[in-house]
Amino acid sequence: MGLKRVSESNFTRDLEIPGVGVYIHIPFCKSRCIYCDFVSYTENDFDQYTNYLLEEIQMYDKWLSQGISTLYIGGGTPSIFPKEKFASIVEGVLKHANNLQEFTIEVNPDSFNVELAEFYKSLGVNRLSMGLQGADDDVLKKSGRLYDYETFIRKYDMARRYFDIVNVDFIVGLPGESWKTIQKDVEFVSHFMPEHVSIYMIEVHDESEAKDFLKKPDEQTFLRYDEFLKSMRGLGYERYEISNFALNNKYCKHNLKYWFNDDYIGLGASAGGHIGPLRYNNYGELYDYYLAISEGKFPRLYEATNSAEREALETLFMGLRTKWGVSVEDIKRKTGIDVSDVIDILKSRFNFFDGRKLNEEGMDFSNLFFVTLLSVWEEYFDEE
Repeated sequence: MGLKRVSESNFTRDLEIPGVGVYIHIPFCKSRCIYCDFVSYTENDFDQYTNYLLEEIQMYDKWLSQGISTLYIGGGTPSIFPKEKFASIVEGVLKHANNLQEFTIEVNPDSFNVELAEFYKSLGVNRLSMGLQGADDDVLKKSGRLYDYETFIRKYDMARRYFDIVNVDFIVGLPGESWKTIQKDVEFVSHFMPEHVSIYMIEVHDESEAKDFLKKPDEQTFLRYDEFLKSMRGLGYERYEISNFALNNKYCKHNLKYWFNDDYIGLGASAGGHIGPLRYNNYGELYDYYLAISEGKFPRLYEATNSAEREALETLFMGLRTKWGVSVEDIKRKTGIDVSDVIDILKSRFNFFDGRKLNEEGMDFSNLFFVTLLSVWEEYFDEE
């Protein structure tokens, strides 16, 4: 069973497939890239992490036993994880999978090889995600990546021989970037035409350790970003989410669960989940993660049972990131909350919002739109 399609006149989108999504975080890297805000450690603790992760998987048995439709293993750098440990984790989860539609793993070019490709293929991986970030050696070096562009090309070619869908990540705004390096990014896409491409604008937070090495995006950065996006459209890519582009409907089915506010289970340090009205995030510190599990507790730093209003807001917020947008009727059916007044106000304020979805201009100005959405929401719903 694949993605179900409904008519454009009713509310077009590729609907979720039955079953829960599962995300597993592997928080280990050979080294940290200067732009990375994800939880990761260069001190590898593979054995202990595997043991506690397997215990956490057992804690979710009653939810996992209802069936898994998507599995995504990210990091960190999953491709440095020992094969035997990796296999035991996958087997612990996939014993519940009777309708698995998509199995994605993130790999770094410096740690990916033929042996791993064959191993992942044998486990059922059918989608690979590779972080190129930039197609220029100077950009890669200044960003702390452990490979050059030529190495990436070799590893990408290898991945294509084993996997039908390969995603490539780019980040705009890295050190050393210029109009020339952006053109190299576009040339990579035009030459190799990956089925899926993710393009992110760099985020630099004031409290980040890397703030002294990175600079916040300026006008030239945004202009280069816009040029990259225009080139993607010219190459025939569909912008189905603010930062994600696909050819021939090769959407990331796991990420659709996030954007449609469906159920997914997050496993591992710093992973987050959404099960019914429950939303949670695990501890990022390994000590805290291990301690909670050793005491028989879910290793959650944060958990909350969403009110109906909160579920409606999250559904609205996430759905408007996509090309399909949202349906007032769907949100009311799902949560019991009528959001039509909020929708009408937003429609009156932004000509790039038609009451259901943002157009291309709206996606470009999504930050302003979502800030306004939150402000309008607070006028109508008081959750205190």
